[in-house]
Amino acid sequence: MNSQELLQMYQAGQSEAATAIFDRYVARLIALARSRIGSKLRRRVDAEDIVQSAYRSFFVHAKGDEYQLNEAGDLWRLLASITLHKLYGQIEKHTAAKRSIHHEDHTDMATAAVTAPEPSAEEVVAIVEELHLVIQELPLEERIVLTASLQGQGNIEISRSVKKSERTVRRLLASARRKIEQRLLHRDSNDVKSRTSVVEHDAPLLYSDYVLEQLLGSGGMGKVFRARVKGTKQQVAIKSLHKARQSDRRAVAQFVKEAQLLTRLHHAIIVGVEGLGRFPGGGYFMVMDYVEGIDLQSQLEVQPFSITAVLAILENVTDAIGYAHDKGIIHCDLKPGNILQDKNGNVLVTDFGFAFLIADGAATVGNSIGGTAGFIAPEILSCQSLPTPATDIYSLGVLLWTLITGRLPEKPFIHCSGEKELKPVFRVVKRCLSDDPRKRYQTITELQQALMVLQ
Repeated sequence: MNSQELLQMYQAGQSEAATAIFDRYVARLIALARSRIGSKLRRRVDAEDIVQSAYRSFFVHAKGDEYQLNEAGDLWRLLASITLHKLYGQIEKHTAAKRSIHHEDHTDMATAAVTAPEPSAEEVVAIVEELHLVIQELPLEERIVLTASLQGQGNIEISRSVKKSERTVRRLLASARRKIEQRLLHRDSNDVKSRTSVVEHDAPLLYSDYVLEQLLGSGGMGKVFRARVKGTKQQVAIKSLHKARQSDRRAVAQFVKEAQLLTRLHHAIIVGVEGLGRFPGGGYFMVMDYVEGIDLQSQLEVQPFSITAVLAILENVTDAIGYAHDKGIIHCDLKPGNILQDKNGNVLVTDFGFAFLIADGAATVGNSIGGTAGFIAPEILSCQSLPTPATDIYSLGVLLWTLITGRLPEKPFIHCSGEKELKPVFRVVKRCLSDDPRKRYQTITELQQALMVLQ
């Protein structure tokens, strides 16, 4: 869901949109604020407080329809602008104070550094996730008043909207905050308990060998950081499961399987994986090649691609998927969000989280079937068969059509009402999308030959 839709949902009174907006940008905003605070001011200016204040201001004004987004990235720019405005106001306030920042007590600074160390990017995101989890677990009344308070509403305003007395509102807020504090204070002991119920996997990479630098993105299963190999300038990507999924046996097994599969794949168009490691808190992480670029879904939200551009993309993607098929691996989740394009225009396939391994012609025990709605082959969706190369060919047909038109193929896909140049593409896509896997192109090579005719 793009930022314009989220803002419209919030302005329409859908409170869950506020949570989505908060989760999507909070870590980046905290990192932005921290990057602007000098070491001498970190004792007095708290980046998280600044971001919370910025969110409260944003939600109050957004409710009054004061903001309008025109293009992708506008919401991030708006929130960043509000955050920096709040931050610079605080910096100006402190630098104008009687005690100059140039005369900080070095002993005090050293003591502060020991007693309140700067949290790492991983720790910040873990705390945000923990906060989100505990808010979701609160009773409905507590969750409503807490959300309203975080959005900048006063107790009187909350009292009127929920039709409760101010005393009741204060009691609900106090209860919610107490539960959050208890959850955060005891999260380490809970982590130990949850880890005992999860199967241990070989994870030889050491967290101490890497320095997390920036949160790149977060999805339904996990998050990805840009990191640096300690003592070098080499950049890598570190992928990890969300905290809520680290005690989920199935999610962990799927994450580990992805890493194990990808360490076996060595192809120029597939994002490489070095292996698995574990955070100090116990969660698994995967070290991958760092790609400085953007996924195709983000580009598609701006505008569809030309037919020529899509055919060039598919030429690379099919090469990578053909290689994976030769290794007995079916991707099972080919979609625009899982294809990256670096700053030089090179295309790379990523996210083998739902990949299916075939060994000696038989499905390997322990495979989990999954994918993304709209891109999953019908026989997989209905559990009528296990994945085969035809599964990926179905997804590639959806991908081809979606990148060119900006929309998923209609069902049934029986006619082409678009421009004349789309008709040859339609014929290829139609065969890819056949309900009967035997009527699709049977190999990646067959599909590549059909695509070459379109060039």
